[in-house]
Amino acid sequence: MRPRTALLVGAMCSVLVAAATPTAAETGAVTGEVTGDGPTVTHEVVDSFDGEPIFTTLFMPEGASTADPAPLVMRSHGWSGHGERDLAEASSTTRALLEAGYAVLTWDERGFGYSGGEVNVLKPRKEGRDASALIDWLATDPDVAARLACESGRGEDGTCADPVIGMTGGSYGGGIQLVTAAVDGEYSSTTDGGEPRVDALAPEITWNDLRYSLFGNRVLNFGWGELLYAVGVPTARGAGLDPRNPAGPRSGGLHPRIHQAQAEGAATNQMSGESVDFFGRSSIARYGAENPVAVPSLFMQGSVDTLFDLTEAARNFDHVRDRAPARLVAFCGGHVSCPDSYADADDRAFLDEAILDWFAKYLKGKDTDTGPPVAYRTNEGVWRSASDFTPDDARLVTAEGDGSVVSSPVPTTADPGSGPADAAITAQPSGPGDPHAFSVEVTSADDGSAELVGIPRARLEVSGEGQAMHLMLKLVDREAGEVVNLQETPVRVTDLAGEPQRFDIPMSGIAYTLPEGHHLDLQVSTTSVMHAPARTPATGEVSVEVDVPERRAGRVR
Repeated sequence: MRPRTALLVGAMCSVLVAAATPTAAETGAVTGEVTGDGPTVTHEVVDSFDGEPIFTTLFMPEGASTADPAPLVMRSHGWSGHGERDLAEASSTTRALLEAGYAVLTWDERGFGYSGGEVNVLKPRKEGRDASALIDWLATDPDVAARLACESGRGEDGTCADPVIGMTGGSYGGGIQLVTAAVDGEYSSTTDGGEPRVDALAPEITWNDLRYSLFGNRVLNFGWGELLYAVGVPTARGAGLDPRNPAGPRSGGLHPRIHQAQAEGAATNQMSGESVDFFGRSSIARYGAENPVAVPSLFMQGSVDTLFDLTEAARNFDHVRDRAPARLVAFCGGHVSCPDSYADADDRAFLDEAILDWFAKYLKGKDTDTGPPVAYRTNEGVWRSASDFTPDDARLVTAEGDGSVVSSPVPTTADPGSGPADAAITAQPSGPGDPHAFSVEVTSADDGSAELVGIPRARLEVSGEGQAMHLMLKLVDREAGEVVNLQETPVRVTDLAGEPQRFDIPMSGIAYTLPEGHHLDLQVSTTSVMHAPARTPATGEVSVEVDVPERRAGRVR
């Protein structure tokens, strides 16, 4: 198995907004309006709430007019990237939206691309407020608003206090959707009542809680942290210096706390409380407590995405469906590409169709079947449906065992220079006889294949000797020699002693078919290339009990 790492433009950045200053633009370099057959493409520099310039691109579908206005979809980009600026850069999703009659607004996130300001990692009162200001511009610019579908009465000049708006995009471009829906009602200058002006969301591969994603159970996600920092620093500082920048050459930058967190991780292998709090304030798990999201939301998450996993998607899904319609699609891909050993299921086409159906129902008001609450595919490549994640008809397979492990600061599960291309951001199995790991058999597929779908859970008792030990919990297909969905769940244990410490840990969600004749093991290891191992030696005695959801007959969608 040699999964290819997907292009890393996607994990933490976000949104901008407000009073518009028209500028020129062309497709690609940025200087004028592109018209003619097909969609029109125009660019604007919009001053956000604090005066920072935000570079935007508006794709207007062919035929959109005051007589036939179009619903609008706001579509942001991933960490360190920039918005789609012309049809040549347009994704399959943007093209599908335009063909279906939607206008599409893209923009360069605050601190990235041609936009000004400092990257704050989607804070409600920074990027969230930016997004509301951008909607203010869409609602009050007569030339734009008059061609957009409107939920409220129009002004004499064609302006619209509450345009019909959806949002889509992945990773950072997914996170901005949640924060916008949470706080737009508070920052809107065109409506009263506190309700957001966003009518439907379709986030892909985004997070629920960055404290979990980057520092789960007090263990640094070292591989992803280093990669995100490495691509974020130069792009935030340099992209805006392009002399073609319509907002004028400017240098962005990352918030100082991001640099501080990077330094803390390198120096101490931990994050300070202040850094943990910084990332927590960028997460719906925190701001959603006071500002819950109650907008119809379609969540799409990759089963092999080791940055934002299916457990995070399930938490987002649960948050919204208590308040509004919600759907979860578990596909193969994300920040890590689908492994070659997994069957093809035409995932991108499936997701684009799901997005179009979602917007047809919640933006156009059509009587469209949006599908079951949960759709998923495993490595088998067949799309199936369920009412929940974990499916209601899944049974929990429970196994228990114990073993001894040693902990040393030298990774032993993979050599990044000779192992899989993305070993630094995926889980690898430990080899036979490795004193840093032990395995417990969970189940076997003796009578046909078994679908493992949902969120496993592990209960641990750990005793031993040493200052700290980092345990990595991973489910392994024994015969395939692969970690299920490339996922591992870390746990930090400190001050080991004779008295056992107890932990109850939800693991990364999975969607995997165990082939007939194969065995599923739980591997407990103290080493990883993706997650930071403890830096001091330790020995441990570990007792573990694990519940894995198994579904023998999922319904085909």
